[in-house]
Amino acid sequence: MRCPVGPAGTEDGMRRFVKLVGALGVGFAVSAFAAQDIQKDKRDLKRDTRDLKVDQKDVAKDRADLRDDREDGQKADAKKDMKDLKRDQRDVKRDAKDIKHDRKDLKRDRRQRQAGK
Repeated sequence: MRCPVGPAGTEDGMRRFVKLVGALGVGFAVSAFAAQDIQKDKRDLKRDTRDLKVDQKDVAKDRADLRDDREDGQKADAKKDMKDLKRDQRDVKRDAKDIKHDRKDLKRDRRQRQAGK
């Protein structure tokens, strides 16, 4: 077999050829992993965005319920609505933080993939 890298038949040429093939294999593996990671980050971002919208609607509903219960003098219901509101506000904050993290991951992965090409 003729070695495409280095002088034909030399041990040094064969060693270079093996290193080249190994490096190409690693490069393809890294590229495939980066593509999978980007897809995972996109799914996470989509799910967190959907969760954020749901939680924002819950916050709006909790605020309206709390306002109505206060106007009607329903202290027990208002207390329950306040607990729900605080919980949903924490969820909104958490979702916003997750979205920020997912966007950072996605940006980093895309940059790494471009550098790997």
